[in-house]
Amino acid sequence: MQTAVYKRDLMSFFNNGSAYIIFAVYCLLSYVAAFFWGDYLTTGNSSMLSYFIFQPNILAMIIPAISMRSWADEKRSGTIENLLTFPISTINLIISKFATVLTISTIMVLFSLPLLITTGIYIPLDWGSLFCSYIAIILTSCVLSAFGCLTSSISQTPAIAYLLGLLCGIFWINFTFNGLLSTIWHNMPFYFEGILNFSNNYHNLLNGQLNFYSIIYFAGLTFLLLFCNLLKVEDWRAK
Repeated sequence: MQTAVYKRDLMSFFNNGSAYIIFAVYCLLSYVAAFFWGDYLTTGNSSMLSYFIFQPNILAMIIPAISMRSWADEKRSGTIENLLTFPISTINLIISKFATVLTISTIMVLFSLPLLITTGIYIPLDWGSLFCSYIAIILTSCVLSAFGCLTSSISQTPAIAYLLGLLCGIFWINFTFNGLLSTIWHNMPFYFEGILNFSNNYHNLLNGQLNFYSIIYFAGLTFLLLFCNLLKVEDWRAK
C-alpha cells in the first residue's frame, strides 16, 4: 500500500502539465545563477562551486511548488478521508508523501549533469568535492521536502502551503543562530558557534568536508520535521 500511494502521487505530478514548467523554471534559475551571477565561465570550477553555491535558495523556491499539493490538495479535493482509511500506517503514509517530493527533487538535481559533463571536457574535475557537493544538495532537498510536506499538512490550500514552505525554507537557509545561542548560553564553547547554521554545514560539504556533524544536522532536522508531520496526521486520524 505504501508503494501504491507513492506511485499514485508520483504519476499525478507528472500527469500535471505544471510539472514540466517547474522543471523548466528550476533549470533556468540554476543556469542563469551559475553563468551570470556566479561567473561560471571566468571562474575555475573544477568542483562547480559557481553552480552549487546558489542551489539552496533556488531549491527553497522550487521544492515548495512540488510539495504544496501533497496534503493540501487531498484536503481541498476531499480525498483525505479516503486516504486515511487505507490499510497503511501513518508512518508509511508520511514516508510515501515525503519520498514522492524527494524523488522529484532528486530528478531536478540530475539536470546539472549536462553542465558536469561539459565542464569535465575542458578542465579536470575535483571528484571528491563534487561528490560532497551533491550530497549537500540531496541533504538540503531532504530538509526542504520535509518542510514542504509539513506546511502542506497545516494549510488549507496549495497556494498557502507554497507560501509557508517558501518562507520556512528561505528563513532556515539565511538565518544564523549564533546570536540566539550566545544569548541563551552565555559561556557557549567556541566550537558550538554555527553548529545550527545552515550556511556553516552546507559550506563544509561544498569544501569537501564530509563530516559526521553536518550529516547529523541535516538528517536530524529532516526527522524532526517528519515527526511533526506525523503528529499532525495522527491528529486527523484520531478525530
